[in-house]
Amino acid sequence: MTRTALGSRVYVSAYFVLWTIFYLSLRGLYGFETSEALPALVILGLMLPGISLLATRRVPTLPYVVLRPVLESAILIVYLGAVAVVLVRGFPGVARITTEPLHSVVVLGWKLATFVVVPGAMCLASGYKINELAPVSLTWSALRPVLWMSLAVLLTQSLLGLGLHDIRDAHFPVWVIALAAPLSFAWLVIEVGVVEEFFFRVLLQERLAAVLHSPWGGLVVGALLFGLAHAPGLYLRTAATQESIGSHPSLLMAVGYSIVMTSLAALFVGVLWLRTKNFAVLVIVHAVGDFLPNLVPWVKAFHLAR
Repeated sequence: MTRTALGSRVYVSAYFVLWTIFYLSLRGLYGFETSEALPALVILGLMLPGISLLATRRVPTLPYVVLRPVLESAILIVYLGAVAVVLVRGFPGVARITTEPLHSVVVLGWKLATFVVVPGAMCLASGYKINELAPVSLTWSALRPVLWMSLAVLLTQSLLGLGLHDIRDAHFPVWVIALAAPLSFAWLVIEVGVVEEFFFRVLLQERLAAVLHSPWGGLVVGALLFGLAHAPGLYLRTAATQESIGSHPSLLMAVGYSIVMTSLAALFVGVLWLRTKNFAVLVIVHAVGDFLPNLVPWVKAFHLAR
């Protein structure tokens, strides 16, 4: 076994050991539901990352160079900490905006500025070009993983999620579905695809991988930071959050939930980035994964139907 392969197994094993420790802690101290955590582990932590590995076989990896790994990683981590503080202090103000679609537009604008415009501008100022920061290839060979991963996440959502159930219960006219489907998908491409994938995968994961000299190390640490970035908002909970962890979670509960549940969501897209370095693949697959559960809320937020 090569040193690189051994290091990758160490990082991945360490992640699941840490996951198990926090899961058992939450279960023992707070009676955390097995029915929520274990399916998430199987689907998000094992099944979808495995499919991502298969879907990216013989797919070209786009070139990507990190100029100053240590300095850039440190700046991004400090910046992420500052964003977490701002989120905790500023989110109640955003939550008070109850009028839709104004609330959704304001949130999207804040996310774009925070996770794309500001860090992107910092990178451009330090010597990168746009195509070097977020490489894109739209050839069939490069986009082939999008087909398989989109089918996988849609099937998972259809069988295990509430998206299709909510759409059926909404009883929207056919014309509403026909109009809303492409518009809501385009919205998700920006809101979850561009915003989250640019910062957490393209910038943070790639630089951590360069620092650690391990693509899988960058994936694991990046996934943990992605999860932990949500912990302050869970601890200082507001009525706008939706995670099923109670009205006033302890700090341990907030941190544990962020690792046990939220960090898992970063694994399979982290694998896609690790194997392809194609920003377009991440953006499309992430938007597809969020499409079914978000269609009904999007329709109602933009007043296409009641």
